[in-house]
Amino acid sequence: MKIVIAGGTGFIGRKIIQSLNKKDFTIFVLTRNIKKYQGSFPDNIKLIDWNTINPKLLHNVKILIKLNGEKVDQLWTNSVKRRILNSRIDSTKMLFDFCLKNKILPQKLINASAVGIYAQKDAKYNFSVDENSKVGNTFLSKVCIENERSTDIFSVFESIDIIQLRIGVVLRKKIVNLLSLNLFFSIPVPGNKNNYFPWVHVDDIVGFTNHAIANNVQGAFNLVGSDLTTHKEFFTSIIRYKKSIIPWVIFLPIFFTKFLLGQMSEMFLYGPKTKPVRTLESNYQFKYPNIKDCLSNLTE
Repeated sequence: MKIVIAGGTGFIGRKIIQSLNKKDFTIFVLTRNIKKYQGSFPDNIKLIDWNTINPKLLHNVKILIKLNGEKVDQLWTNSVKRRILNSRIDSTKMLFDFCLKNKILPQKLINASAVGIYAQKDAKYNFSVDENSKVGNTFLSKVCIENERSTDIFSVFESIDIIQLRIGVVLRKKIVNLLSLNLFFSIPVPGNKNNYFPWVHVDDIVGFTNHAIANNVQGAFNLVGSDLTTHKEFFTSIIRYKKSIIPWVIFLPIFFTKFLLGQMSEMFLYGPKTKPVRTLESNYQFKYPNIKDCLSNLTE
């Protein structure tokens, strides 16, 4: 079976490719800069340009994985916000056009979205959401909504399963080290201590991607640790993990977080209690369901 991956050169993409490469798949990675990534992957991973027209080479591609999009953890100027939104919509259209010109008839499209789709401005911290809950009203929720909606064009392919990976905050060692440094120097952190922090280990994104390829699933799936964690519990766990001598967490006041970060503050203030209900119902078992195990097994 052949797989085409858009956005395979990033952290999550490389981890997924590493896992899929252990199986009997032929993997194509779409990129605008083949020279830049030459040598970054094993020789059997094929880098191809978005402008490629080679139906013979791409015959029998059955799986599409779309991970690309402008990063959200940067200052939200108007131009950045446009890039964050348009990069997700435009890349969907580009992938669709790529399929048409190469006569690809995909059976599955796995699209990276985010749990930010549920974020509600000024909602109470204790409200719960799952994959069937209504969507939110923040900028990030709009990005997620439009990203997922853009994949509707693939419905022209008969019997295709469209799978939306609603991903939480992907924890990495370097991110946790940076956060622990802030805590060590008692630097206040943004966020509401009572809001929930939807973290996930990259191995569970990889694991569920494999699960989605191997099983008859479709629709939206929340990829977050199944043991729900508040902001305060999350940072307290980091303190324990790093064995910090500073036993407390200082949160920026909410009004000051809004003043300091502007609209970007919604990334830290509007986190509902996100449950991976459909993910668990699909019989996927999280490798790292709790924050302690996740922190103890971080990479990069």
